[in-house]
Amino acid sequence: MKETQELTRRQKQIYDFIADYIKLHSKPPTFREIGAEFDIRSTNGVRSILSALSQKGHITIESRVSRGIQLVHTQAPLDQAVEIPIVGRVAAGSPILAVENIEGTVVVDATFFRRSRDIFALRVQGDSMVNAGIFDGDLIFVRQSVPASKGDIVVAVIGSDVTVKRYFPESNRIRLEPENPQYGPVIIDKNVPDFRIAGKVVGILRKY
Repeated sequence: MKETQELTRRQKQIYDFIADYIKLHSKPPTFREIGAEFDIRSTNGVRSILSALSQKGHITIESRVSRGIQLVHTQAPLDQAVEIPIVGRVAAGSPILAVENIEGTVVVDATFFRRSRDIFALRVQGDSMVNAGIFDGDLIFVRQSVPASKGDIVVAVIGSDVTVKRYFPESNRIRLEPENPQYGPVIIDKNVPDFRIAGKVVGILRKY
């Protein structure tokens, strides 16, 4: 077996993204999806980094397959579980993970998220994001402390209200777009003091 070599910071970020993507979607990302996540405009730029990951023994790449990336597991998988806090409500002016906002926890395998410390869960209410595959009653996982990019699905806090929408920053306002044609966008003035992005949606848990 090829000996693995240490990764650069950028290579580690992309390796972690691939690993998280596989955990969440049960399939690897495409080159374009990796490029979109890291704002790499050239497919060759993505290919160059993935080639380095392959040469260092962390992944294999099957040619002529759109989702041909596979991880080379060099460590035994973790067998422990982690508890993710479920946010039941948001008290105005308080951090979203303040004690008074937590209604319980959900236990997931530790390998589901490589970094679980900054993740919380939120129960979805309503059908405004059905075309993005997010349905009423779903439990979404949200990562805090990451900058939101145009088009990301985010959890936005407006006063004591919480909404899940796609994020589109504009010149003097923020447009929060639903994924259901029956609903219109939510428009927020950038100067509104009680508006903030609580985090970016990184996973979904659904019970059938």
